[in-house]
Amino acid sequence: MSSGAEHDELFSAMPASGSADAAAPAGGNMWKVLLVDDEADVHAVLRLTLQDVQIEGGRLALLDAFSATEAASLLAAQTDIALVLLDVVMESDRAGLDLVRQIREQLANRSVQIVLITGQPGYAPQRDVVSGYEINGYWIKSEMNAERLFVAVCSAIRTYRLIREQASLQAALREKVDELDNTLRTLRESEATFIRAQSVAHVGSWTYDMTKDEMRLSAETCRIYGLPEGTIGQRHTYLERVCLDDRGGLEEAWQAALDAGRPFKHEHRIQVGKTLRHVRLQADVICDASGKPLRCVGTTQDITERKLAEEELRVSNAELEQFSYAISHDLRQPLRMISSYLQLLGMSLADQLDAERREYFDFAIDGAKRLDRMLVALLEYSRVGRLGEPPAWVDSRAILNEALLFLQPAIAEAEARVKVSGRWPRVFVRPDEMLRLFQNLVGNATKFRVAGRNPEIGVTSTVTAAEWRLTITDNGIGIRPGQVGRLFQVFQRLQSRAAFEGSGVGLALCRKIVEHHGGRIWAESAGEGQGSRFCVALPLVREGA
Repeated sequence: MSSGAEHDELFSAMPASGSADAAAPAGGNMWKVLLVDDEADVHAVLRLTLQDVQIEGGRLALLDAFSATEAASLLAAQTDIALVLLDVVMESDRAGLDLVRQIREQLANRSVQIVLITGQPGYAPQRDVVSGYEINGYWIKSEMNAERLFVAVCSAIRTYRLIREQASLQAALREKVDELDNTLRTLRESEATFIRAQSVAHVGSWTYDMTKDEMRLSAETCRIYGLPEGTIGQRHTYLERVCLDDRGGLEEAWQAALDAGRPFKHEHRIQVGKTLRHVRLQADVICDASGKPLRCVGTTQDITERKLAEEELRVSNAELEQFSYAISHDLRQPLRMISSYLQLLGMSLADQLDAERREYFDFAIDGAKRLDRMLVALLEYSRVGRLGEPPAWVDSRAILNEALLFLQPAIAEAEARVKVSGRWPRVFVRPDEMLRLFQNLVGNATKFRVAGRNPEIGVTSTVTAAEWRLTITDNGIGIRPGQVGRLFQVFQRLQSRAAFEGSGVGLALCRKIVEHHGGRIWAESAGEGQGSRFCVALPLVREGA
């Protein structure tokens, strides 16, 4: 509690207003100052004195509490109070000191500034209070004047601002640390996933610093090469592991990639202990501003299992083709003999055969001839890719013209009209196989026609940057829905033999020719009687490449 004389002494020299401008309060708010005293006249005088004070660009928002209990409620509700000007003796002799404990311990408010202004220091000895309580100032009302109060308020507000800024920085720092921890955790998980993925795919990564001649290998790359994890290699140590027969090609491909600044790719064999492994290297060359190669980032894939499977498949296919050739070739001789003797037997017994037996003989002879045609077709099928002309640069339109010349009798018989359009490039193909492809596709268009309808056949060629596409369209019998998948299988017929002759191998032969050239073939049709569309797409090799 305090007397009127003390109040007069306290504010006797206080100026009408004060200013300590700097940065404005955060968010443009006013500085909240809580006046805690049980004397109404103290509140009035403090309000009159501080109402025009500005500190760091912000005015003071003065709040009033007439007891420690009321002050505690305000502080709990408003956590942004910057300063408490606190009396000690109010509803009890130590009410102010108890409030300090409550603010710091129960409310855990360490940022608010607490300045004790007491008129009865006997209840709160300065040394004991300063050492025992977490306060930021201690003044006796009789010793205060206007200038001292102004300085105390300014100092407290600035300290509060610094504490809040530090707390904000610490919170931001904690947030950044948490983000960094999460990022590191994610990176570790990604790295672990990447390492597992490399192991599953048998693909390792590496970087090569050409300025230092250092090759850093991932764990999977080390496993592929049979090296301890963390090994750092050099160019010559890698070449020593490459099979002697493959080194020249590897160095040539490497130098070509460096000279052109393009990605590097190469497959070769390496020696790992007493075993050979096939690997595929791929890398991007990174250059400086002048184009000088600095380093490479690449991958190594263990393709040993694939190479072994390819070799087994190649041997198996070769054996199968040889078997197909032998069967189709060797079976024709006894088949021709059967057909010949049946014909001789039919002639010698001609006078003794009635119409029914003559029909049986005709069925047998026709069956033998049909089987011979199937064997011939199978023989041709087995020869694709194995025998015939080697690949050469040819004019694609010239091959088509030759095919149309061979098909001229069939075209004339069907009274078909063939329209050729598009751009026809020079292509690198096997001429005999491409000729057979055109003959089969255009020949089918003339053969599978609707009775009473003249065939309209379109042959179109289109060229893109990487592909040559052929399209053969017709207005023939079409294809039933769901039957397209059977078209390109050996001996699969969609039409009865009585209606259309054929061995059932022609489209299978087309598929094999196209796939042998690295392309694909497919058919489209709106349905029966609505014509067909056969499409062939072949990779386009640039002449001179």
